[in-house]
Amino acid sequence: MTFLKNKKIHIRNIIFSILTYIAFLIYFKSLFNSKSYDILVTFIYFLILIFYYKYDISSNKRARKFSIILALIISILLSIGNTVYPVVYNKAVNIFNLKNTIYTIVCILGLFLFFTRIFYLMFTNLNKIKMFENKANTKFDLKLFFIFLIIILICWTPYFLRYFPAIMTSDSYYVIHYANEKILSDFHTFGHTWFFGIFFHLGKLLFNNMNAAVALSTIVQMLLMASIFSYSIIYLRNKGINKFFCIICLLIYSLSPLHAHYSITLWRDIVFGGAFVLLFTTLYEFVTTNKKIKNSTIFLFIISILLILFFRNNGIYICILLLPFILFSKISYKKMISIVYIIILTFYFIIKGPIFDYFNIEKSTTIEAFSIPLQQIARTISLDKKIDEKDRIYLSQIMNTNLIKERYASAISDPIKNLTNNQKLSQSKGKFITLWFKYLVKYPKVYFEAYFTQTLGYWYPNVEYWATGMESKSIFEDINVYSDPITSNNFNKVIDLSTLRKIPFSNLIWSCGTTTFILIISSFIFIYNNKVKYILPYIPLYLLLFSILISTPVFSELRYVYGIFACVPLLLTIPFLKIKN
Repeated sequence: MTFLKNKKIHIRNIIFSILTYIAFLIYFKSLFNSKSYDILVTFIYFLILIFYYKYDISSNKRARKFSIILALIISILLSIGNTVYPVVYNKAVNIFNLKNTIYTIVCILGLFLFFTRIFYLMFTNLNKIKMFENKANTKFDLKLFFIFLIIILICWTPYFLRYFPAIMTSDSYYVIHYANEKILSDFHTFGHTWFFGIFFHLGKLLFNNMNAAVALSTIVQMLLMASIFSYSIIYLRNKGINKFFCIICLLIYSLSPLHAHYSITLWRDIVFGGAFVLLFTTLYEFVTTNKKIKNSTIFLFIISILLILFFRNNGIYICILLLPFILFSKISYKKMISIVYIIILTFYFIIKGPIFDYFNIEKSTTIEAFSIPLQQIARTISLDKKIDEKDRIYLSQIMNTNLIKERYASAISDPIKNLTNNQKLSQSKGKFITLWFKYLVKYPKVYFEAYFTQTLGYWYPNVEYWATGMESKSIFEDINVYSDPITSNNFNKVIDLSTLRKIPFSNLIWSCGTTTFILIISSFIFIYNNKVKYILPYIPLYLLLFSILISTPVFSELRYVYGIFACVPLLLTIPFLKIKN
């Protein structure tokens, strides 16, 4: 019996290791080419075989269950992304042909077997990670807060000097233009425009110079973001995270070129992203405390919700969908928190409804929310799929169908949106959705391919795409704002190197997909260590991600999900804090 059992183990390990080896070759594009003949590549197989012999996943059922689910998610995302990425910039092509489909399935299976063991090892060794001290502190250390604040600002200052008065793109110049001309519009959210405009006009009054005025607003944003990050570190320290890991969090916020660049970038996404840090900590406080909730926690909760609502238009969807989770969560003073939350939402709808109408404030357009459905319809037309005549007539009324095949781009929806009449689409949204669903049923593969190429960067870690601006000058003649670096050219070149994607481990800094993986793995660890009923702090981050996955205009825009990046130190530490019932 022992012999037969060992024989089965040998056969299983050999088959599993071969499948994983082939999956690696597929993933790294090495199958059936000269690299497959490389002796060093062949040697990797034996390392994989040893790995399967060394580690078994049979002893801990709970860890095995978590490992299987997590490994399946990660393997599917990596395998599909690996197939889609090489053609993401192409026109409409048949991505999942027979060959690619077989390769993708084999890749999923081989990676799944491998990652199941990797994650099993992770879950069974979590108790060995000593990230926290036994003592916790309820007193906010104001002195330490200012020390962290100053350290972060010092590390960010060279970037500010290099890109003085701010990093600006076309969106930034629209905000400056709106603020300068006092234009009431929500196309670039009025909350951010007013926040920027207050300090911009103060700067104009003090310095009588537009560059200096923008610089003052940039400094205020730097102070705000550095304060949010410093607060989060103090919060972790008070929760018992030891000094070493608090220093790691400080280094992430202060030395990461991403946070340095974004702290001086004139985008609404920056403060919007910082609000998720405040929301994460306050929701964690709500679900873990059995004592009276502090007034300061409620205040920060209100501020975070207001920033999310008024700094990006997708904030309302995040906040509305968060409400049921708050209502059904086991949190202290749930009734009071729910009432406060509903009052904030009511205030938002009053501002965006009757007050906007009274002042004739321009609202954001419907077409932005239809980015992905429009792309899916456009891909269907580009691939010459059969469309009923009456449907084709309707589509020609809301968009220029003659140019779709020429203009369609897999990775970005702007070319198709530019061919679409927003007013006519808004007037027939129900009809468009019915037509969209009809061809989803008829051509699901086309729709899936369009969706994968349109959202790839948010869930596949290996995507390279721009994430921050460089030197620029105003796109408006009446706005005399331009990049005016204070530092030398040689210094500027060194700073600019920080944005390169070729540097080892730069994927950990600039990849949206990597951050999504961190979010997923962190939430699994959190649930494994605690209970699913405490998962509330993670919900806003998932809602942020999903709000982009259903409406993104471009396949990998880091600023749209900056809120997740801002929460990475929390995601790396909070799961290891055991919640006491």
